Amino acid sequence: MKKEVIIIGNGIAGITLAVLLQRKGISFTLLHRKEEKPPFALGETLPPSAMPLLQQLKLLSVFEKNAYLKTYGYHSMWGSSRVTDINFYHQNLFKNGLKINKHQTLEALRSEIKEHMISYSKGFEIIHEAHGSTVVLAKNEGIKIVQGKILVDATGRNRAVLQKLNIQSTIHDELVAVSCHIPKIKHPKLTHEVYVESFKDGWGIVSALNETENICTIYTHKGHEILSRLKEVSQWKTALAETTYLKDFLVETEHIKFKGGNANSSVANQTAGTNWLALGDAAMSFDPLSSHGITNAVFTSAKAATTIEKKLLEADPDAFFEYDKTMKAIFEQYLESKNLLYRQETRWKDSEFWKLFF
Repeated sequence: MKKEVIIIGNGIAGITLAVLLQRKGISFTLLHRKEEKPPFALGETLPPSAMPLLQQLKLLSVFEKNAYLKTYGYHSMWGSSRVTDINFYHQNLFKNGLKINKHQTLEALRSEIKEHMISYSKGFEIIHEAHGSTVVLAKNEGIKIVQGKILVDATGRNRAVLQKLNIQSTIHDELVAVSCHIPKIKHPKLTHEVYVESFKDGWGIVSALNETENICTIYTHKGHEILSRLKEVSQWKTALAETTYLKDFLVETEHIKFKGGNANSSVANQTAGTNWLALGDAAMSFDPLSSHGITNAVFTSAKAATTIEKKLLEADPDAFFEYDKTMKAIFEQYLESKNLLYRQETRWKDSEFWKLFF
């Protein structure tokens, strides 16, 4: 099978790029790992700042149709013991964000390009040929071979393609997350369905998943002693006893779903080469405090689509170099903003978690 572009990974970044390439008439194949279990819902929220980008890319209707609800703001207790109401009404041309159903949104986007998707169950191999093309072997019961001019890493934080290309990454912190799905309750003192609160050992967020469930996520650094107290939901109340409102959302019930993982800020040391590039979390992954994870995936997909078009149709020799330069500039700007945000919280400057930022 010969295509101009081979995309590996079918999250928001990979699927969005595939949709944009299809609209441009650029041939591609998208390879993805066969899913064996349903994804853990994280209750992502798109901020109002993402709406113009989605509108420009003619993707807004897809995200709106597959949103749980529109969001008009959130509550935050950060840097002081007072709750701040961040209202979206005055912030943007769009007066709302979207609380999206990520799985449903992905399925809607995949339906546009599903005939170009190939799943693999036993990994993949990359072979670079002397004349510049790339061959990817997707290992299945029957091995499939795809040949292309450009290879794209859209495998998220795993950076599976970059690892095979021996491209290293720089990790800027050791932030980790522990999440659990809990029954939804309405807090008597809060109106929005997203609430963020910092505390001595890290910070947490409660966000609506749907009509009946919330997701609560606690962020701290790898190895912190609080992690041992977050293994069972019965211990969460104790672990969060000193929080103001976070603890109020915790409802003990059977069959709680848990998920843990890295939430650190990291960037690939190189995000593009002669005939490959990385996008989304594979290029650079953001701290969830930025709330720009999905926006980053969509934005880098749009940049990648334009870059690939320049490379293939205009034979621009500097297209991939400029892409790499842009990604690194964006990440540096993000790091500066993120660090300033953490330093706004000065109440526990000497605690194990917060002293890392001072």
